[in-house]
Amino acid sequence: MYQIKVSDRILFLLTALVAGIKIVNGMDHHTVLSIWFYTVSLGILVLASLLLLLFGYELLSNRFVPVVTTLIPTALSIGLVHDHLPQMTLSYGVLLGVIYLISVWVRFTATEKTAALVLALTHGISGLLVFVLPIVLYSAYGEPARLLFVSLGGVIIGSEGIVLTLQKIGFRKVKIETIFAWFSIMLFAATVAFVGGLSS
Repeated sequence: MYQIKVSDRILFLLTALVAGIKIVNGMDHHTVLSIWFYTVSLGILVLASLLLLLFGYELLSNRFVPVVTTLIPTALSIGLVHDHLPQMTLSYGVLLGVIYLISVWVRFTATEKTAALVLALTHGISGLLVFVLPIVLYSAYGEPARLLFVSLGGVIIGSEGIVLTLQKIGFRKVKIETIFAWFSIMLFAATVAFVGGLSS
């Protein structure tokens, strides 16, 4: 297993601080339900960053971790939908919720490869919305340009999720050492982008 470096721990601490400060400062310009979903997403980032800081990358081998971290883009995407397309919140939330529950069930009943692929589907749907929706809102509806930072964060964290999934299903050209060498940097960058995009 790749050994965590001091620089990684510092970045995980900074990631937790950035997300935590955003939660504490509040997001009053969003709807109440959206704030709840954004808080869940950022809260999981805080928790994951602190656990990685304390326990290192061995934590990622725990089968519960992908189930929990998939809630980051899932909750974020539902919050975005409720903020900007409230009429779609129920249908999108139910769809994503059902797919997520299926992925959790598969995670503990199927092979590692199958579980990774199904979980990637949930991650992919929510990640695609996090990337596309802010671009559409900015270009077609004149929403503030800061929303594009959410798209950027989605690209960063989605890319890391894709390469981790490829490694788990046996795509050996993706080396775990390379993934972990960039992991803390990308997590910090994605968190800063999300916080910037959700700011007033």
